[in-house]
Amino acid sequence: MASEQTIVSQLSQTAERGVRPERAQAALAEVPALPETLAGLERQLTEATADAEPRLQAAARHLVLAGGKRIRPVVSLLACGATGGDLAAAIPYAVAAELTHSATLLHDDVIDDGPVRRGQPASRVLWGNSVSVLSGDWLLTRALEIVAQAPAARQALLPLLATMRRLVEGEVLQLTFRGTFAATEATYLQVVVGKTASLFGWATAAGGWAAGAHGAIPEALSTFGEGIGIAFQLVDDALDYAADPGLLGKQLGTDLLEGKATLPLIRALEAQPALRERLALLMEGKADGVAVAGEVLEAVRRSGGVEAARALARQHTGRAMAALEELPDGPHRRALAEAARSLTERAF
Repeated sequence: MASEQTIVSQLSQTAERGVRPERAQAALAEVPALPETLAGLERQLTEATADAEPRLQAAARHLVLAGGKRIRPVVSLLACGATGGDLAAAIPYAVAAELTHSATLLHDDVIDDGPVRRGQPASRVLWGNSVSVLSGDWLLTRALEIVAQAPAARQALLPLLATMRRLVEGEVLQLTFRGTFAATEATYLQVVVGKTASLFGWATAAGGWAAGAHGAIPEALSTFGEGIGIAFQLVDDALDYAADPGLLGKQLGTDLLEGKATLPLIRALEAQPALRERLALLMEGKADGVAVAGEVLEAVRRSGGVEAARALARQHTGRAMAALEELPDGPHRRALAEAARSLTERAF
C-alpha cells in the first residue's frame, strides 16, 4: 500500500505543475485499479533486470529504480483501458517502454558527459561510460525480449524495432548540429519526433494492441502519443529558458551550454543573428559560459521564443486530442486527455 500511495503521490505532483491540476488529479483518481496496476509495473521493472550481469544490473537499476515520471508507461496503461482492455494486460508493454526510455537516458548521459540524473550521480559517474553504454544496450535487448514474449508481439514487436531505429536517427541528427547552432526549426522538429515522440507513439499504440485492438484505433493512439510527445518536448525545452530552477531541478540554459539549439534559441538567433558569434566563442572555450548564457536567456525572452514553443506545443496537443476522439468516452480516455494537457501546459 505504501508503494501504491507513493506512485499516486508522484502522479499528483506532476499534475500540480499543470494549469488545471485539480482536473488532472480528479481524472486519474477515477481510473479503476490504477494504483495497484502501477505498483505491479514497479515490481516488474525490478524483475526485468533480475538476471543481468551484476555491473549491468547495478547501473541499470540505479537509473530505472530512481523513479521518474513514468509518463510513457502510464499512457500505455491508460490507452489499454480506453480501448476496453484490463490495465494489467498492458504492463509488459509499459515496462518495455520505460526500459527503452531508460536506455536512451544512459546513452544520453555518456554523450553529454552528464554528471547527474534524477537528482543523483548518473550511472556513468559511478560505473564508467563503458558500463553505462552496455547497460543501455542490455535494457534495449530486454525490452525487445519482453515484447517478443507478450500476447500482442505480432503487432508490437516490429513497430518497437522501428521506434528504436528512429530514436537512434534522432540522436544522430541532433549530434550533427550540436555545437554549430545551425539547426533550423524543421531539423529541430525532426529530432523531437525521433528522440521523444516516436516512443510516446509506440507506448500508446501498444496499449491498444494489449487490449486486442487492430487497425484505426491503434493508429489513432499512435497519433495521440506522438502529438503529446512533441508537445511534451517543446515545453521541456522551453522550461530550460524560463522555468523556476528549483522546480526544474537543473540550471537554466543547460541545453545551450551543451551546444543544443532548441526552438526558443532558434527563434532568438533568427531575431538576433549576431548571437552566433558569441555562441561560436562559447563552443571554442573563448567566452564565459555564464555570461553568454545570460545574454542568450535575455535574447530568448525578447524574441518570444518561449511563447512560440508553448504555442506550438498547444497545436500538437490539439491534434493529439482530435485523434483521441476515435476512442469511446470513459474514465481512461478522460485521464489520457487531462494528463496530456497537464504535461504540455506545465507551469513556468
